[in-house]
Amino acid sequence: MNFPKYKNKHLAEALFSPEEYINYAKIKKEIFPKKYIISYQENAENYFKKKFKGKYKIIPLSKRTRILKIGEVGFLRVKGIGAPYVVTIIEELIALGAKEFINVGSAGGLKKRGIFLCNKSVRDEGTSHHYLPNSIYSYPDKELTNRIKKQLEKNKLKYTLAPSWTIDAPYRETKKEIAHYKKKGIATVEMEASAVFAVTKLRKIKSAALFVVSDVLGEKWEPEFHTMNYKKTLNKMIDLSFLVLNKK
Repeated sequence: MNFPKYKNKHLAEALFSPEEYINYAKIKKEIFPKKYIISYQENAENYFKKKFKGKYKIIPLSKRTRILKIGEVGFLRVKGIGAPYVVTIIEELIALGAKEFINVGSAGGLKKRGIFLCNKSVRDEGTSHHYLPNSIYSYPDKELTNRIKKQLEKNKLKYTLAPSWTIDAPYRETKKEIAHYKKKGIATVEMEASAVFAVTKLRKIKSAALFVVSDVLGEKWEPEFHTMNYKKTLNKMIDLSFLVLNKK
């Protein structure tokens, strides 16, 4: 079954563009950075603010969206979850000159805890199918992913390079699906990666994704959002992503 319902809609011209919205909203392009860390956790944003206190500038994109800018790198906490929300913001940032995105967030672990660098993601969400032809997987930029890989290894951080499963409905991650994707070698489940990869591929921009497991989907659900180990590891991934993007 193909999605979306209008056949080959990804080939059709859109009625209006992100650039048109930027012009309508009178947003100044020159003040925005070219590279972005995207995260979804409030504690990650608080960590970034504390670490770079007095060094960053706050740039508003909208009433709900603020960029913390240091040079050509911006930190963005998306105050919502799911593919449609983050892709809308990414579209606008690309229209404002963005060239690279590292998506840093939490993910459910289908097999184990730890740090995961995504090499492809199952497109079990709706947004990506409006951007690219129907297929099982969406892929990150190889060059940017390799830069993250090298930085992880340089910092001697243990990680797994593995596929993810992007889904719109977290409360409908069924036992049968989890078992199926485990057999396929899928290591994590989250809500944004495949769509982020799709929009950036269409727009010819680089993106990659890095996850920290916040809950394990084993015989039962094992949440760990509250643990210090999870929070500290997520902070390390924010630091690492900043190093990757800040290098000339």
